[in-house]
Amino acid sequence: MSLIKWKVMLLMLVAVAAVSMGEAMLSKGMRSTGQISGSLWNQITGIVTNVHVIGGTMLMMAFYLLYMLALRWADLSFVLPITALSYLLGAFLARSYLGETVTPTRWIGAAVITLGVVIVGIGEAGAAHNP
Repeated sequence: MSLIKWKVMLLMLVAVAAVSMGEAMLSKGMRSTGQISGSLWNQITGIVTNVHVIGGTMLMMAFYLLYMLALRWADLSFVLPITALSYLLGAFLARSYLGETVTPTRWIGAAVITLGVVIVGIGEAGAAHNP
């Protein structure tokens, strides 16, 4: 695997961690805003000032910036499958950070998706190109 592919893979692993944690934080924040009552303005203010919503949104923005950078260096057919790793990390965060019950079927589904990512990653599909 070329140096550029390794660079893209590392960048995308950071991006996947950012989007997975961002989604988990956003979920936690939105659940806590369900307790906000009053006018629509109070509800909107409660959402946009929630630390978990703000942090989750920032992490998801970071993901998109890293994703765009990766697309400068490699083909979409190489970069996009790596994002599927967020399914496995998302299931882990749902269980550990949010306290959700993740069924065996969901774990198996996430593992199958991850296996597909590994196959794409070690294959020659979507060879990286020079910037």
